[in-house]
Amino acid sequence: MISSHWRQLTAWSISILIAGIAGWLALRPDPYDALRQVDTLFAAGHYRAALNQYAALANVLSEAELRRGIVFTIRGETDPARRAFAAAIQTGLRPAEYQLAVLYLGQIAFLEGDPRAARRTWQTLTTCLPNRCAIRDLLLADDDLRAGRFDAAFAAYQSVATEQLPADWVAMVGERLTLLSALHNPNHETPVNLQVSTVLADPFLRPLLPPQAGTEALSTALMADPAARPQLLGQLALELGYDHLALAFFAQVDPAGAHGLSAAIYRAYAHLRLGNQQQGIVQLEQLAAAHPDDVRIGALLAVAYIRTGDLSAAAARLQQIQAQHHSGPAIALAQAGLAFAQRDFVAAADAYEQAVITASPDERSRYLTIAARFHLDSGFERCSSGILAAQAAVNSLPTDPEALTILAGTRYYCGDLSGALAAADAALTAGGGVEARFYYGLILCAQGDLRRGRAALEAVADQAPASIWRQRAETALELLGT
Repeated sequence: MISSHWRQLTAWSISILIAGIAGWLALRPDPYDALRQVDTLFAAGHYRAALNQYAALANVLSEAELRRGIVFTIRGETDPARRAFAAAIQTGLRPAEYQLAVLYLGQIAFLEGDPRAARRTWQTLTTCLPNRCAIRDLLLADDDLRAGRFDAAFAAYQSVATEQLPADWVAMVGERLTLLSALHNPNHETPVNLQVSTVLADPFLRPLLPPQAGTEALSTALMADPAARPQLLGQLALELGYDHLALAFFAQVDPAGAHGLSAAIYRAYAHLRLGNQQQGIVQLEQLAAAHPDDVRIGALLAVAYIRTGDLSAAAARLQQIQAQHHSGPAIALAQAGLAFAQRDFVAAADAYEQAVITASPDERSRYLTIAARFHLDSGFERCSSGILAAQAAVNSLPTDPEALTILAGTRYYCGDLSGALAAADAALTAGGGVEARFYYGLILCAQGDLRRGRAALEAVADQAPASIWRQRAETALELLGT
């Protein structure tokens, strides 16, 4: 009787204990639940909030440390990114996450201007999951394309396992195949469309995605007149940062045709971008000698001298142009660039004013905007000549987002907060970017609307994470105590 009673009591106690343990386990915070919640912030582009919350989980989960490294990479902060990846790897990651860390370590080397180190890092993934191997192969192909190894890049794009890739990566492969097909066959007019991907988008792979021109821009270039097509494709390649590919397209332009001179100028520019300073300068000098009446080439040559640091050669070239009694806004801008490089702001301001005066009526608004930008960014005569130029630019271009943004910034620094807010609001309505939102946030904070002002500054930091505007926005937020 007693024995039966104790057995029932023991069973009841064990049941209570099990229920209690189960309840405790169910109610205990799961760090992976918290990680998934922060991942939602990351996927929505709220990088500042995600970075802070990943940091709170990093001591518990190596996956959170990995994600910190990804956010730092997106923000262009390569040193803390590298440290975060190293810490995550040392703590221990699952294979897919370890391979993702290696892909990002290669990306860091690329961002730091060391493509060889990036390539070596990606090549260490000799064994990887199919999805990670496909991304590795595409990053290596992108390196081939940047370096001018077109056959190797084309072969990689053709052979990559696109069924392992999300749709945005598949679209990139199709665009690259289209560009290289057009290079190998100048009569190629049809974009390469690959099979639609069913792989879910991965927000942690998207930051590794190489740049794309977009379907509309690429189709426009392909459908252009055959004589203009390689010129337009070369300009697209330059915009994407593939200078060797641009040179290859420009080489296909008929030098005696309508686009020959333009292609020659772009070739020189591409060489300058690639660091082939002497070759680029020599090509521009030859063009200036062959077209002595085209003052734009002389002005471009002067600007090239300035960018390579040869200010004496730039001054000599501009003096030669002036001796020939040539004038115009392009020459004035080159003179402004030389004066600015010499830190002679008075001469620079005079040159910008001369550019406005000599511009044709349909171009004057553009040069007013350029002059206003000089005053805003340099601070020289910002609240006198600068505010006049900014207002004149907006008077000519009342819905231009850049002109409105410059006016907003100028008014803000000159103490006209209500006018600055109106201009910033108009700039954002017209499609202005992070600079307009930056001024909008500063102005709201200066007027005491800290909640909306902070929200605008935080949006700037998230929308342009690797830019100077993110740094300025975060500096402002720190001064506000957030």
